[in-house]
Amino acid sequence: MVRKKGLGRGLDALIPQNIIETTSSDSIVNIELSKIIRREDQPRTHFEKDKIRELANSIKEYGVISPIIVRKKDDKYEIIAGERRFLASLEAGLSEIPAIVKEMEDSEVAEVSLIENIQREDLNAVEEAVAYKNLMENYNLTQKELADKLSKSRSYIANTLRLLNLDELSLEHLKKGDITSSQARSLLAIDDMKKRKALLDKLLSKKTNVREIEKVSKETDPFLLDLQNRFLEKFSTKVRIKPKRKGGSIEIEYLSNEDLERIMEILEL
Repeated sequence: MVRKKGLGRGLDALIPQNIIETTSSDSIVNIELSKIIRREDQPRTHFEKDKIRELANSIKEYGVISPIIVRKKDDKYEIIAGERRFLASLEAGLSEIPAIVKEMEDSEVAEVSLIENIQREDLNAVEEAVAYKNLMENYNLTQKELADKLSKSRSYIANTLRLLNLDELSLEHLKKGDITSSQARSLLAIDDMKKRKALLDKLLSKKTNVREIEKVSKETDPFLLDLQNRFLEKFSTKVRIKPKRKGGSIEIEYLSNEDLERIMEILEL
């Protein structure tokens, strides 16, 4: 497989910490909102209307303080960073918005957009996981390469991606914020879908917690529970211990061939 061009310059070269302090090559221009388009592959898919309205009210009073970042695309300008400000400006009834026009490759646009959302905690857990998956697939990145690019640990990337293995109902509640990522990972450890659904319902009704879910999901004695938790900490993935009358087996879950290689490295195989 031909390796696609990797993610380009670092974030600091693309989005200064204080974007209003531009360099000589980064001048601020006012662009008509009608000439601006949103990215089809924007990692954030859900915007809370109330928060957009609050930002719109602020913009009406103070204006757009931080310019958005765009790139030229045909006769339009495509948003790289600042989609909330763009939507709020539309809501506020503005006709134009301050912007910085950058020249960027698709890979750089994807990186900047993802990092901006992560740094501002704008993505929900599912959106973050999907964004990681898309970056890895579109640019042929390993988990380690992606982790290095985003200044995250490899285990964090792996654990986030694991959330996509949840059933559709649990994913939807995670996306809405009804359950946390920690609770979702605990649900993921339950293979029996009826038990998972029952515990999800209890969790949504606030009648249970993560520890209770973990206890039910393991259905084992304290020694095996502790051992499985130690395996989880070691490998950053779900490990099942299945005792039998004589002996037993250990199953280690992996998400991809690259994830398997990561586990093999830990085992020094």
